[in-house]
Amino acid sequence: MPLVIQVQVLVVSFVYGMILSYIIKMQYKYMFNGKLWYRIILNSFFIFDIIILYFLILKVINNGIFHLYFLLLMLIGYIFGYKLLKRNN
Repeated sequence: MPLVIQVQVLVVSFVYGMILSYIIKMQYKYMFNGKLWYRIILNSFFIFDIIILYFLILKVINNGIFHLYFLLLMLIGYIFGYKLLKRNN
């Protein structure tokens, strides 16, 4: 894989991790409302959508090739976004 594409995917993974931390913070409010089966279905669809969206983005950028360091950078982006949101509140 060319270096330019790797850098693009790394940046997208980092930004996606930051966006994911914001979305999870918003979704956390609804996690404890309603019946148990409703919460399980809602959370399952949420997780499924997040995963599918990430792999669709990877498919557009680099034909769906996944490396472990993409996941690591997404985790770093999530932590960075979490700290940024915590600092602003």
